[in-house]
Amino acid sequence: MEHFKGEERILYIKISGEFIPIGCLSDNSFSESSETIDTTTRANAGWATSRPTMQNYSISFTGIQVNSPLAGGDLNVASYDRLKELKRGRQLLDWKIQGVNFPLVDYGKAYITDISEAAPVNELITFNGTLSGFGQPLMASIALVLLNNGDPTKIIQDGNTNLIQV
Repeated sequence: MEHFKGEERILYIKISGEFIPIGCLSDNSFSESSETIDTTTRANAGWATSRPTMQNYSISFTGIQVNSPLAGGDLNVASYDRLKELKRGRQLLDWKIQGVNFPLVDYGKAYITDISEAAPVNELITFNGTLSGFGQPLMASIALVLLNNGDPTKIIQDGNTNLIQV
C-alpha cells in the first residue's frame, strides 16, 4: 500500500493565465457536503430517512506570508496580498490540487470567501483562507493533466474516442 504526504496535494490557483501555488502553503483541505431533505415511507418503521439535494464544496488553506509582488516580491506564488485582492474583487478563480506523484488531480472554479492574517510577535506571519466551490469539482488522472500542461479549460481525446475535460 502506497502512502502520500501533504506535499503531494498542493493547492494552485490561476492568476494571469498561470497556475501558481499558494505562498508557502503549509496546509490545505478539501471538503464536500450535501444538503438533505427529510423523507418518509411506510417502510421506514418510524426511522428518519433523507435524500441529498444541493451539494457544495470548500477548500481551506494556510500559508506563510511571503514578500508580495506589490512590494517587488515573488510572482511565482500566490501571496496573502494577491489573494486578498482577488477576494475583494470577487473574482471567480480556477483552482487545482495536484502533486508530483499522487495520481489524481482535483480541479474546478471557486471564489475566495474568507481570508485572514495572523501576526504573532516573534513568529512568522501566517494567513488562512477558504475557497467556496462554484459548480461541480472535477477530477482527472495526473497523466492527462501533465499531457495537457495542467490547463483545465482544454478538452483532449483519450485514444478511445472519448473526449475528456482536463
